[in-house]
Amino acid sequence: MAVGGGSVLDASKIAALALSPGRLFDFALRHAATAALTVLPDAPPPVDIIAMPSTLGTSSETNSVAILRNRYGSRLLIGRPLRPRHAVLDPERLATLSPAAVREGALEAFLRVAGASTSPRTERAERDARLLGRALLEAAAGEAISAAGRLRLARLSAATQRTAALRGPDPYSARHWYLANEVAFHLGARKMTATVAVIAAVWRRIGAGDLRWGDRVSLEAFWTGVVGATGLPREPAAGIAALVDQADLPSPPRPSAREIDRVAAAVETAWGDHRPMLRGIRAADIRAVLHDSRWSTPPVGDRRPRTAERR
Repeated sequence: MAVGGGSVLDASKIAALALSPGRLFDFALRHAATAALTVLPDAPPPVDIIAMPSTLGTSSETNSVAILRNRYGSRLLIGRPLRPRHAVLDPERLATLSPAAVREGALEAFLRVAGASTSPRTERAERDARLLGRALLEAAAGEAISAAGRLRLARLSAATQRTAALRGPDPYSARHWYLANEVAFHLGARKMTATVAVIAAVWRRIGAGDLRWGDRVSLEAFWTGVVGATGLPREPAAGIAALVDQADLPSPPRPSAREIDRVAAAVETAWGDHRPMLRGIRAADIRAVLHDSRWSTPPVGDRRPRTAERR
Protein backbone atom coordinates (compact mmCIF):
# COMPACT_ATOMS: atom_id res chain seq x y z
CA MET A 1 0.00 0.00 0.00
CA ALA A 2 1.50 3.34 -1.08
CA VAL A 3 -0.10 6.53 0.26
CA GLY A 4 1.23 10.00 -0.52
CA GLY A 5 2.16 12.41 -3.25
CA GLY A 6 3.79 11.57 -6.53
CA SER A 7 7.29 11.32 -5.07
CA VAL A 8 6.14 8.87 -2.38
CA LEU A 9 4.26 6.74 -4.91
CA ASP A 10 7.28 6.74 -7.24
CA ALA A 11 9.59 5.70 -4.40
CA SER A 12 7.24 2.85 -3.47
CA LYS A 13 7.11 1.62 -7.06
CA ILE A 14 10.90 1.68 -7.33
CA ALA A 15 11.37 -0.03 -3.94
CA ALA A 16 9.01 -2.81 -5.03
CA LEU A 17 11.46 -3.69 -7.82
CA ALA A 18 13.70 -5.18 -5.12
CA LEU A 19 11.16 -8.01 -4.82
CA SER A 20 11.27 -8.91 -8.50
CA PRO A 21 13.26 -11.77 -9.98
CA GLY A 22 16.15 -10.90 -12.26
CA ARG A 23 17.57 -8.14 -10.03
CA LEU A 24 15.42 -5.43 -11.60
CA PHE A 25 16.14 -3.05 -8.74
CA ASP A 26 19.89 -3.33 -9.29
CA PHE A 27 19.36 -2.94 -13.03
CA ALA A 28 17.42 0.31 -12.47
CA LEU A 29 20.01 1.77 -10.11
CA ARG A 30 22.93 0.81 -12.33
CA HIS A 31 21.42 2.26 -15.49
CA ALA A 32 20.18 5.42 -13.77
CA ALA A 33 23.75 6.15 -12.74
CA THR A 34 24.79 6.51 -16.39
CA ALA A 35 21.61 7.42 -18.33
CA ALA A 36 18.78 9.89 -17.85
CA LEU A 37 16.24 7.38 -19.20
CA THR A 38 16.03 3.73 -18.20
CA VAL A 39 13.57 1.40 -19.91
CA LEU A 40 13.05 -1.61 -17.66
CA PRO A 41 12.86 -5.15 -19.09
CA ASP A 42 9.26 -6.09 -19.75
CA ALA A 43 7.82 -8.07 -16.84
CA PRO A 44 4.72 -7.98 -14.66
CA PRO A 45 4.92 -5.90 -11.48
CA PRO A 46 6.68 -7.89 -8.74
CA VAL A 47 3.92 -7.17 -6.21
CA ASP A 48 0.41 -5.79 -6.35
CA ILE A 49 0.78 -2.15 -5.32
CA ILE A 50 -2.31 -0.29 -4.17
CA ALA A 51 -1.62 3.41 -4.75
CA MET A 52 -3.61 6.09 -2.92
CA PRO A 53 -2.55 9.60 -3.96
CA SER A 54 -2.76 12.51 -1.55
CA THR A 55 -2.04 15.10 -4.27
CA LEU A 56 -3.54 15.86 -7.67
CA GLY A 57 -2.09 15.73 -11.14
CA THR A 58 0.91 13.39 -11.10
CA SER A 59 -0.99 10.23 -12.21
CA SER A 60 1.72 8.11 -10.55
CA GLU A 61 -1.08 5.94 -9.19
CA THR A 62 -1.95 4.75 -12.70
CA ASN A 63 1.21 5.00 -14.80
CA SER A 64 4.28 2.89 -15.55
CA VAL A 65 6.77 5.66 -14.80
CA ALA A 66 8.85 6.68 -11.79
CA ILE A 67 11.43 9.36 -11.07
CA LEU A 68 14.61 8.23 -9.33
CA ARG A 69 16.66 11.08 -7.92
CA ASN A 70 20.38 10.41 -7.56
CA ARG A 71 23.45 12.61 -7.46
CA TYR A 72 23.40 12.95 -11.24
CA GLY A 73 19.87 14.23 -11.55
CA SER A 74 16.22 13.20 -11.61
CA ARG A 75 16.25 10.02 -13.67
CA LEU A 76 13.28 8.68 -15.59
CA LEU A 77 12.37 4.99 -15.23
CA ILE A 78 9.77 3.47 -17.55
CA GLY A 79 8.32 -0.02 -17.67
CA ARG A 80 5.43 -2.32 -16.88
CA PRO A 81 6.99 -3.48 -13.58
CA LEU A 82 6.25 0.00 -12.17
CA ARG A 83 2.49 0.06 -12.76
CA PRO A 84 0.37 -0.19 -9.59
CA ARG A 85 -2.27 -2.90 -9.56
CA HIS A 86 -4.98 -0.66 -8.09
CA ALA A 87 -5.51 3.07 -7.66
CA VAL A 88 -7.72 4.31 -4.81
CA LEU A 89 -8.95 7.88 -5.10
CA ASP A 90 -10.09 8.91 -1.63
CA PRO A 91 -11.59 12.42 -1.25
CA GLU A 92 -10.47 12.53 2.37
CA ARG A 93 -6.83 12.24 1.26
CA LEU A 94 -7.31 15.29 -0.96
CA ALA A 95 -9.22 17.40 1.56
CA THR A 96 -6.16 19.13 3.04
CA LEU A 97 -4.77 20.34 -0.29
CA SER A 98 -4.56 24.11 -0.56
CA PRO A 99 -6.40 25.84 -3.42
CA ALA A 100 -2.99 26.54 -4.99
CA ALA A 101 -2.13 22.84 -4.85
CA VAL A 102 -5.44 21.97 -6.51
CA ARG A 103 -4.79 24.47 -9.33
CA GLU A 104 -1.28 23.14 -9.76
CA GLY A 105 -2.49 19.55 -9.97
CA ALA A 106 -5.09 20.44 -12.58
CA LEU A 107 -2.48 22.24 -14.65
CA GLU A 108 -0.03 19.33 -14.38
CA ALA A 109 -2.63 16.89 -15.69
CA PHE A 110 -3.61 19.30 -18.47
CA LEU A 111 0.00 19.81 -19.58
CA ARG A 112 0.54 16.06 -19.70
CA VAL A 113 -2.24 15.79 -22.30
CA ALA A 114 -1.16 18.97 -24.08
CA GLY A 115 2.46 17.82 -24.31
CA ALA A 116 1.39 14.58 -25.96
CA SER A 117 -0.60 16.65 -28.45
CA THR A 118 2.43 18.41 -29.94
CA SER A 119 3.00 15.67 -32.50
CA PRO A 120 0.73 14.06 -35.14
CA ARG A 121 -1.35 11.16 -33.79
CA THR A 122 -4.37 9.01 -34.55
CA GLU A 123 -7.85 10.48 -34.66
CA ARG A 124 -8.79 8.57 -31.49
CA ALA A 125 -5.79 9.88 -29.55
CA GLU A 126 -6.49 13.44 -30.66
CA ARG A 127 -10.16 13.11 -29.71
CA ASP A 128 -9.41 11.68 -26.25
CA ALA A 129 -6.82 14.40 -25.62
CA ARG A 130 -9.26 17.16 -26.57
CA LEU A 131 -12.03 15.70 -24.42
CA LEU A 132 -9.79 15.30 -21.40
CA GLY A 133 -8.10 18.66 -21.88
CA ARG A 134 -11.44 20.44 -22.11
CA ALA A 135 -12.78 18.55 -19.08
CA LEU A 136 -9.71 19.44 -17.01
CA LEU A 137 -10.03 23.14 -17.85
CA GLU A 138 -13.73 23.10 -17.02
CA ALA A 139 -13.19 21.23 -13.75
CA ALA A 140 -10.39 23.57 -12.69
CA ALA A 141 -12.55 26.60 -13.44
CA GLY A 142 -15.55 25.17 -11.57
CA GLU A 143 -15.97 23.98 -8.00
CA ALA A 144 -12.49 22.47 -7.87
CA ILE A 145 -12.06 23.35 -4.21
CA SER A 146 -15.03 21.23 -3.12
CA ALA A 147 -14.60 17.55 -2.26
CA ALA A 148 -16.55 16.56 -5.38
CA GLY A 149 -14.48 18.90 -7.53
CA ARG A 150 -11.20 17.50 -6.22
CA LEU A 151 -12.36 13.94 -6.79
CA ARG A 152 -13.36 14.81 -10.36
CA LEU A 153 -9.91 16.28 -11.03
CA ALA A 154 -8.29 13.17 -9.54
CA ARG A 155 -10.36 10.94 -11.81
CA LEU A 156 -9.56 13.03 -14.88
CA SER A 157 -5.85 12.98 -14.06
CA ALA A 158 -5.94 9.19 -13.71
CA ALA A 159 -7.90 8.95 -16.97
CA THR A 160 -5.03 10.54 -18.89
CA GLN A 161 -3.24 7.21 -18.43
CA ARG A 162 -6.28 5.00 -19.07
CA THR A 163 -7.37 6.42 -22.44
CA ALA A 164 -5.66 6.97 -25.77
CA ALA A 165 -4.91 10.61 -24.85
CA LEU A 166 -1.16 10.03 -24.38
CA ARG A 167 -0.64 7.49 -27.13
CA GLY A 168 1.18 8.20 -30.35
CA PRO A 169 4.15 7.26 -32.52
CA ASP A 170 6.40 9.76 -30.70
CA PRO A 171 6.74 8.73 -27.04
CA TYR A 172 8.84 11.83 -26.29
CA SER A 173 6.48 14.51 -27.61
CA ALA A 174 6.11 16.35 -24.28
CA ARG A 175 9.47 18.00 -24.80
CA HIS A 176 8.96 20.72 -22.24
CA TRP A 177 9.16 17.98 -19.58
CA TYR A 178 12.83 17.20 -20.21
CA LEU A 179 13.81 20.85 -19.96
CA ALA A 180 11.72 21.39 -16.82
CA ASN A 181 13.25 18.28 -15.25
CA GLU A 182 16.76 19.73 -15.46
CA VAL A 183 15.66 23.23 -14.44
CA ALA A 184 14.05 21.76 -11.33
CA PHE A 185 17.10 19.71 -10.38
CA HIS A 186 19.80 22.27 -11.04
CA LEU A 187 17.94 25.29 -9.65
CA GLY A 188 16.47 23.44 -6.68
CA ALA A 189 12.91 24.19 -7.82
CA ARG A 190 9.80 22.03 -7.73
CA LYS A 191 8.94 20.32 -11.01
CA MET A 192 5.73 22.24 -11.68
CA THR A 193 7.39 25.52 -10.72
CA ALA A 194 10.03 24.76 -13.34
CA THR A 195 7.38 23.69 -15.85
CA VAL A 196 5.39 26.92 -15.66
CA ALA A 197 8.64 28.81 -16.20
CA VAL A 198 9.49 27.16 -19.53
CA ILE A 199 6.23 25.96 -21.11
CA ALA A 200 5.27 29.14 -23.01
CA ALA A 201 8.81 29.62 -24.32
CA VAL A 202 8.80 26.05 -25.69
CA TRP A 203 5.38 26.53 -27.28
CA ARG A 204 6.53 29.77 -28.92
CA ARG A 205 9.18 27.76 -30.72
CA ILE A 206 6.61 25.19 -31.81
CA GLY A 207 4.42 28.03 -33.08
CA ALA A 208 7.37 29.42 -35.02
CA GLY A 209 7.65 26.11 -36.89
CA ASP A 210 10.68 24.59 -35.13
CA LEU A 211 9.88 20.88 -35.52
CA ARG A 212 12.57 19.92 -33.05
CA TRP A 213 10.21 21.08 -30.28
CA GLY A 214 6.94 19.88 -31.77
CA ASP A 215 4.42 20.10 -34.59
CA ARG A 216 2.65 23.46 -34.86
CA VAL A 217 -0.44 22.09 -36.65
CA SER A 218 -0.99 19.40 -33.99
CA LEU A 219 -0.62 21.83 -31.11
CA GLU A 220 -2.94 24.40 -32.71
CA ALA A 221 -5.58 21.72 -33.35
CA PHE A 222 -5.45 20.58 -29.73
CA TRP A 223 -5.58 24.11 -28.35
CA THR A 224 -8.47 25.12 -30.59
CA GLY A 225 -10.35 22.02 -29.46
CA VAL A 226 -9.98 22.69 -25.75
CA VAL A 227 -10.01 26.46 -25.33
CA GLY A 228 -13.73 26.82 -26.15
CA ALA A 229 -15.43 29.58 -24.16
CA THR A 230 -12.64 29.87 -21.59
CA GLY A 231 -11.66 33.34 -22.75
CA LEU A 232 -8.05 32.25 -23.17
CA PRO A 233 -6.12 33.54 -26.20
CA ARG A 234 -6.52 31.37 -29.30
CA GLU A 235 -2.80 31.31 -30.04
CA PRO A 236 -1.35 28.37 -28.04
CA ALA A 237 1.75 30.04 -26.56
CA ALA A 238 -0.17 33.15 -25.51
CA GLY A 239 -3.00 30.94 -24.25
CA ILE A 240 -0.81 28.74 -22.08
CA ALA A 241 0.93 31.81 -20.66
CA ALA A 242 -2.48 33.24 -19.73
CA LEU A 243 -3.54 29.91 -18.19
CA VAL A 244 -0.39 29.84 -16.07
CA ASP A 245 -1.13 33.38 -14.95
CA GLN A 246 -4.69 32.39 -14.04
CA ALA A 247 -3.40 29.50 -11.94
CA ASP A 248 -1.27 32.03 -10.03
CA LEU A 249 1.62 29.60 -9.62
CA PRO A 250 5.04 30.91 -8.64
CA SER A 251 7.98 30.96 -11.02
CA PRO A 252 11.56 30.27 -9.97
CA PRO A 253 13.87 33.25 -9.44
CA ARG A 254 15.63 34.27 -12.62
CA PRO A 255 18.79 32.14 -12.96
CA SER A 256 22.20 33.69 -13.35
CA ALA A 257 24.09 33.38 -16.62
CA ARG A 258 26.25 30.70 -15.03
CA GLU A 259 23.20 28.72 -13.95
CA ILE A 260 21.68 28.98 -17.41
CA ASP A 261 24.89 27.61 -18.89
CA ARG A 262 24.89 24.73 -16.43
CA VAL A 263 21.25 23.82 -17.08
CA ALA A 264 21.71 24.08 -20.85
CA ALA A 265 24.73 21.78 -20.77
CA ALA A 266 22.88 19.29 -18.58
CA VAL A 267 19.85 19.21 -20.89
CA GLU A 268 21.99 18.59 -23.96
CA THR A 269 24.00 15.88 -22.20
CA ALA A 270 20.97 14.05 -20.75
CA TRP A 271 18.28 14.50 -23.39
CA GLY A 272 19.46 16.47 -26.44
CA ASP A 273 21.77 16.32 -29.45
CA HIS A 274 21.47 12.80 -30.94
CA ARG A 275 19.03 11.46 -28.33
CA PRO A 276 15.41 10.98 -29.41
CA MET A 277 13.92 13.04 -26.56
CA LEU A 278 15.30 16.38 -27.79
CA ARG A 279 16.94 15.34 -31.03
CA GLY A 280 18.97 18.07 -32.67
CA ILE A 281 18.65 20.45 -29.72
CA ARG A 282 21.92 21.76 -28.38
CA ALA A 283 22.95 23.84 -25.39
CA ALA A 284 22.65 27.08 -27.36
CA ASP A 285 18.99 26.27 -28.11
CA ILE A 286 18.32 25.61 -24.45
CA ARG A 287 19.98 28.87 -23.42
CA ALA A 288 17.70 30.75 -25.81
CA VAL A 289 14.61 29.09 -24.31
CA LEU A 290 15.75 29.84 -20.76
CA HIS A 291 16.37 33.48 -21.56
CA ASP A 292 12.83 33.60 -22.97
CA SER A 293 11.22 31.84 -19.98
CA ARG A 294 9.02 33.11 -17.15
CA TRP A 295 11.09 34.03 -14.07
CA SER A 296 10.03 35.90 -10.99
CA THR A 297 12.95 38.11 -9.93
CA PRO A 298 16.43 39.23 -10.98
CA PRO A 299 19.26 36.66 -10.65
CA VAL A 300 19.89 35.50 -7.09
CA GLY A 301 23.35 33.97 -7.47
CA ASP A 302 24.54 30.47 -8.16
CA ARG A 303 22.32 27.64 -6.93
CA ARG A 304 23.44 24.05 -7.08
CA PRO A 305 21.62 20.81 -6.26
CA ARG A 306 22.23 19.59 -2.73
CA THR A 307 23.72 16.41 -4.13
CA ALA A 308 26.27 18.42 -6.07
CA GLU A 309 27.16 20.42 -2.97
CA ARG A 310 27.97 17.25 -1.05
CA ARG A 311 30.36 15.90 -3.70
